Amino acid sequence: MVGWVFFRAETLPGAIAFLKAMAGLTPASPTPYTVAWYLTPELWLALAAGAVGSAPWVPALAARLENANVGIVPLLSTGALTALLALSIMSMAARTYNPFIYFRF
Repeated sequence: MVGWVFFRAETLPGAIAFLKAMAGLTPASPTPYTVAWYLTPELWLALAAGAVGSAPWVPALAARLENANVGIVPLLSTGALTALLALSIMSMAARTYNPFIYFRF
């Protein structure tokens, strides 16, 4: 971790200041990032989807539909997984900015 400091810092005094902060030799400053800053609407949506998807009513509903001789369960399952795959790919494609790591050299 110490070696990466020299790639991140722009100057040698900046690197030394960063190393001091890593070692706890500087006073802590309050952070402007609160918990609300990390809880984005996308994260809330993912948490809600995880809570709903992990509930025991999902397997119970699937079993009830299978007992009713409805052949739509595999179709719904495949459709839901396909939609989830498409949404995941779109989310990854929207955040593809990745600058070249050695742009300063």
